[in-house]
Amino acid sequence: MIFDCDGVLVDSEPLACRILAEAVRDLGLAMDDEEANEVFLGCSLEMVVEILAFRLGRPLDASFAKKFLDDLHTEMRHKLEAISGVHTAIKKILALDRIGGLCVASNGEAETVRISLSTVGLISFFGEALYTATEAGRAKPHPDLFLFAAREMNFTPDNCIVVEDSLHGVNAARAAGMRVFGYASDTYRDELCDHTLSVAGARVFNDMAQLPALIAGA
Repeated sequence: MIFDCDGVLVDSEPLACRILAEAVRDLGLAMDDEEANEVFLGCSLEMVVEILAFRLGRPLDASFAKKFLDDLHTEMRHKLEAISGVHTAIKKILALDRIGGLCVASNGEAETVRISLSTVGLISFFGEALYTATEAGRAKPHPDLFLFAAREMNFTPDNCIVVEDSLHGVNAARAAGMRVFGYASDTYRDELCDHTLSVAGARVFNDMAQLPALIAGA
Protein backbone atom coordinates (compact mmCIF):
# COMPACT_ATOMS: atom_id res chain seq x y z
CA MET A 1 0.00 0.00 0.00
CA ILE A 2 1.22 3.44 -0.97
CA PHE A 3 0.00 6.39 1.09
CA ASP A 4 0.21 10.04 0.18
CA CYS A 5 1.27 12.08 3.21
CA ASP A 6 -0.38 15.53 3.34
CA GLY A 7 -4.13 15.27 3.75
CA VAL A 8 -4.06 11.47 4.00
CA LEU A 9 -1.80 10.72 6.96
CA VAL A 10 -1.36 14.18 8.46
CA ASP A 11 -3.75 17.13 8.58
CA SER A 12 -1.09 19.48 7.23
CA GLU A 13 -2.94 21.17 4.40
CA PRO A 14 -4.71 23.88 6.48
CA LEU A 15 -1.35 24.81 8.04
CA ALA A 16 0.50 24.74 4.74
CA CYS A 17 -2.16 26.77 2.92
CA ARG A 18 -2.19 29.45 5.61
CA ILE A 19 1.60 29.81 5.64
CA LEU A 20 1.84 29.67 1.85
CA ALA A 21 -0.89 32.28 1.41
CA GLU A 22 0.99 34.57 3.80
CA ALA A 23 4.21 34.02 1.83
CA VAL A 24 2.42 34.77 -1.44
CA ARG A 25 0.99 38.01 -0.06
CA ASP A 26 4.52 39.00 1.00
CA LEU A 27 5.44 38.73 -2.69
CA GLY A 28 2.75 41.32 -3.49
CA LEU A 29 0.14 38.89 -4.85
CA ALA A 30 -3.38 38.76 -3.41
CA MET A 31 -4.23 35.27 -2.14
CA ASP A 32 -6.27 33.91 0.76
CA ASP A 33 -6.04 30.46 2.36
CA GLU A 34 -8.89 29.05 0.27
CA GLU A 35 -7.32 30.09 -3.02
CA ALA A 36 -3.97 28.70 -1.90
CA ASN A 37 -5.66 25.35 -1.31
CA GLU A 38 -7.37 25.43 -4.71
CA VAL A 39 -4.24 26.39 -6.61
CA PHE A 40 -1.56 24.40 -4.82
CA LEU A 41 -3.25 21.24 -3.46
CA GLY A 42 -1.10 18.26 -4.38
CA CYS A 43 1.71 20.39 -5.87
CA SER A 44 5.40 19.90 -5.18
CA LEU A 45 7.37 22.90 -3.93
CA GLU A 46 8.99 23.13 -7.36
CA MET A 47 5.53 23.38 -8.93
CA VAL A 48 4.52 26.07 -6.41
CA VAL A 49 7.60 28.14 -7.29
CA GLU A 50 6.92 27.76 -11.02
CA ILE A 51 3.28 28.87 -10.64
CA LEU A 52 4.25 31.91 -8.56
CA ALA A 53 7.05 32.89 -10.93
CA PHE A 54 4.56 32.78 -13.80
CA ARG A 55 2.07 34.96 -11.90
CA LEU A 56 4.76 37.44 -10.92
CA GLY A 57 6.36 37.49 -14.33
CA ARG A 58 9.80 36.97 -12.83
CA PRO A 59 11.81 34.28 -11.03
CA LEU A 60 11.43 34.02 -7.26
CA ASP A 61 14.34 34.76 -4.98
CA ALA A 62 16.07 31.57 -3.82
CA SER A 63 15.24 32.42 -0.20
CA PHE A 64 11.48 32.03 -0.79
CA ALA A 65 11.41 28.23 -0.64
CA LYS A 66 13.72 28.04 2.38
CA LYS A 67 11.73 30.56 4.41
CA PHE A 68 8.45 28.85 3.54
CA LEU A 69 9.78 25.46 4.62
CA ASP A 70 11.32 26.86 7.82
CA ASP A 71 8.01 28.50 8.76
CA LEU A 72 6.03 25.38 7.84
CA HIS A 73 8.25 23.04 9.86
CA THR A 74 8.02 25.29 12.91
CA GLU A 75 4.23 25.27 12.74
CA MET A 76 4.13 21.51 12.16
CA ARG A 77 6.23 20.73 15.22
CA HIS A 78 3.76 22.65 17.42
CA LYS A 79 0.37 22.22 15.78
CA LEU A 80 0.31 19.27 13.36
CA GLU A 81 -2.13 16.44 14.00
CA ALA A 82 -2.67 13.08 12.35
CA ILE A 83 -5.74 12.53 10.21
CA SER A 84 -8.50 11.33 12.51
CA GLY A 85 -8.57 7.55 12.82
CA VAL A 86 -5.49 6.89 10.71
CA HIS A 87 -3.45 5.15 13.44
CA THR A 88 -6.17 2.58 14.02
CA ALA A 89 -6.81 2.18 10.30
CA ILE A 90 -3.15 1.40 9.58
CA LYS A 91 -2.96 -1.16 12.39
CA LYS A 92 -6.01 -2.95 10.97
CA ILE A 93 -4.60 -2.80 7.43
CA LEU A 94 -1.31 -4.33 8.59
CA ALA A 95 -3.28 -7.24 10.05
CA LEU A 96 -4.69 -8.12 6.60
CA ASP A 97 -3.01 -11.14 5.01
CA ARG A 98 -2.89 -9.53 1.58
CA ILE A 99 -0.82 -6.53 2.67
CA GLY A 100 2.91 -7.08 2.09
CA GLY A 101 4.16 -3.65 3.05
CA LEU A 102 3.44 0.05 3.48
CA CYS A 103 5.20 3.11 2.14
CA VAL A 104 4.68 6.83 1.65
CA ALA A 105 4.96 8.59 -1.72
CA SER A 106 4.70 12.36 -1.45
CA ASN A 107 5.24 15.42 -3.62
CA GLY A 108 6.48 17.10 -0.45
CA GLU A 109 10.09 17.63 0.54
CA ALA A 110 11.81 14.66 2.22
CA GLU A 111 12.51 16.62 5.43
CA THR A 112 8.89 17.79 5.59
CA VAL A 113 7.55 14.25 5.23
CA ARG A 114 9.83 12.95 7.96
CA ILE A 115 9.00 15.82 10.34
CA SER A 116 5.28 15.35 9.68
CA LEU A 117 5.21 11.62 10.39
CA SER A 118 7.53 11.87 13.39
CA THR A 119 5.47 14.67 14.96
CA VAL A 120 2.22 12.69 14.87
CA GLY A 121 3.72 9.30 15.77
CA LEU A 122 3.30 7.56 12.41
CA ILE A 123 6.94 7.20 11.37
CA SER A 124 7.28 3.72 12.91
CA PHE A 125 4.71 2.29 10.48
CA PHE A 126 6.87 3.22 7.48
CA GLY A 127 10.49 3.28 8.65
CA GLU A 128 12.71 4.30 5.74
CA ALA A 129 10.03 3.60 3.10
CA LEU A 130 9.44 7.31 2.47
CA TYR A 131 9.66 8.31 -1.19
CA THR A 132 9.49 11.80 -2.68
CA ALA A 133 9.25 13.35 -6.11
CA THR A 134 12.84 14.57 -5.84
CA GLU A 135 14.05 10.96 -5.82
CA ALA A 136 11.65 9.81 -8.52
CA GLY A 137 12.45 12.55 -11.04
CA ARG A 138 8.97 13.94 -11.72
CA ALA A 139 6.18 14.88 -9.34
CA LYS A 140 2.54 13.83 -9.46
CA PRO A 141 0.46 13.98 -11.69
CA HIS A 142 3.18 12.06 -13.55
CA PRO A 143 3.29 8.37 -12.57
CA ASP A 144 7.04 8.35 -11.88
CA LEU A 145 6.83 8.65 -8.10
CA PHE A 146 4.39 5.77 -7.65
CA LEU A 147 6.32 3.56 -10.08
CA PHE A 148 9.53 4.37 -8.21
CA ALA A 149 7.92 3.47 -4.88
CA ALA A 150 6.63 0.18 -6.28
CA ARG A 151 10.09 -0.77 -7.55
CA GLU A 152 11.71 0.12 -4.24
CA MET A 153 9.14 -2.03 -2.41
CA ASN A 154 9.53 -4.90 -4.96
CA PHE A 155 5.90 -4.86 -6.10
CA THR A 156 4.41 -4.62 -9.58
CA PRO A 157 1.99 -1.71 -10.18
CA ASP A 158 -1.01 -4.02 -10.47
CA ASN A 159 -0.28 -5.24 -6.93
CA CYS A 160 -0.25 -1.76 -5.45
CA ILE A 161 -3.09 0.20 -3.84
CA VAL A 162 -2.74 3.98 -3.46
CA VAL A 163 -4.51 6.26 -0.96
CA GLU A 164 -4.71 9.86 -2.16
CA ASP A 165 -6.64 13.06 -1.53
CA SER A 166 -5.75 15.20 -4.55
CA LEU A 167 -6.56 15.12 -8.24
CA HIS A 168 -2.83 15.19 -9.05
CA GLY A 169 -2.33 12.10 -6.92
CA VAL A 170 -5.29 10.18 -8.30
CA ASN A 171 -4.21 10.92 -11.87
CA ALA A 172 -0.65 9.78 -11.08
CA ALA A 173 -1.86 6.51 -9.55
CA ARG A 174 -4.13 5.77 -12.48
CA ALA A 175 -1.34 6.55 -14.95
CA ALA A 176 0.88 4.12 -13.03
CA GLY A 177 -1.71 1.37 -13.42
CA MET A 178 -2.58 1.20 -9.73
CA ARG A 179 -5.87 0.98 -7.88
CA VAL A 180 -6.60 4.17 -5.96
CA PHE A 181 -8.81 5.22 -3.08
CA GLY A 182 -9.62 8.92 -2.73
CA TYR A 183 -9.94 10.31 0.79
CA ALA A 184 -12.34 13.25 1.07
CA SER A 185 -12.71 13.94 4.77
CA ASP A 186 -16.02 15.04 6.21
CA THR A 187 -14.27 18.14 7.60
CA TYR A 188 -13.14 19.53 4.25
CA ARG A 189 -15.07 17.60 1.64
CA ASP A 190 -17.75 18.93 -0.65
CA GLU A 191 -19.69 17.30 -3.44
CA LEU A 192 -17.39 18.77 -6.07
CA CYS A 193 -14.35 17.19 -4.40
CA ASP A 194 -16.07 13.79 -4.23
CA HIS A 195 -17.15 14.05 -7.84
CA THR A 196 -13.75 15.17 -9.10
CA LEU A 197 -11.86 12.33 -7.41
CA SER A 198 -14.43 9.79 -8.51
CA VAL A 199 -14.44 10.88 -12.14
CA ALA A 200 -10.63 10.71 -12.11
CA GLY A 201 -10.89 7.03 -11.22
CA ALA A 202 -10.69 6.87 -7.43
CA ARG A 203 -13.04 5.04 -5.12
CA VAL A 204 -13.96 7.82 -2.71
CA PHE A 205 -14.32 7.37 1.05
CA ASN A 206 -14.89 9.94 3.79
CA ASP A 207 -13.72 8.31 7.04
CA MET A 208 -10.44 6.49 7.77
CA ALA A 209 -12.45 3.92 9.72
CA GLN A 210 -13.82 2.75 6.36
CA LEU A 211 -10.44 2.11 4.77
CA PRO A 212 -9.47 -1.32 6.20
CA ALA A 213 -12.71 -2.91 5.00
CA LEU A 214 -12.34 -1.25 1.60
CA ILE A 215 -8.81 -2.59 1.25
CA ALA A 216 -9.90 -6.05 2.36
CA GLY A 217 -12.50 -6.11 -0.39
CA ALA A 218 -10.38 -4.52 -3.14
